[in-house]
Amino acid sequence: MKRIFTLVFLAGMISNVFTQGNSAQLEGEWMLADLDNSLVSFYKGTDGYWYGKILKSDKAVYLNQVIYKGMQPNGKTYWEGTFTTPKSKMDIATKIYLDNNTTMRFVGKKYFITKTYIGKRIK
Repeated sequence: MKRIFTLVFLAGMISNVFTQGNSAQLEGEWMLADLDNSLVSFYKGTDGYWYGKILKSDKAVYLNQVIYKGMQPNGKTYWEGTFTTPKSKMDIATKIYLDNNTTMRFVGKKYFITKTYIGKRIK
């Protein structure tokens, strides 16, 4: 019984470490070419939410706009939140998946329409 408890405890700790390590990987600057070559900075706010802010873009009106607010659900390897379109200010349910340390998928769904942006890590 002690061995089973120990194995369950260790599995939980490993899962927790993986989740925390994965969340740290989102932080940084990502180039979203499909979003008018926007450079987006992802950071964790003091309120515990993750934010994405446009630092550079081919469209000047997009600059300095916060386009993403979300959280990483416990035990999940993705983030879910809201993407606010820079132009029309429409809120879209969004999930962010890290494929590896240099590539992300930013997937937005509104009704039955899905749009995916691919991001490449800059730093």
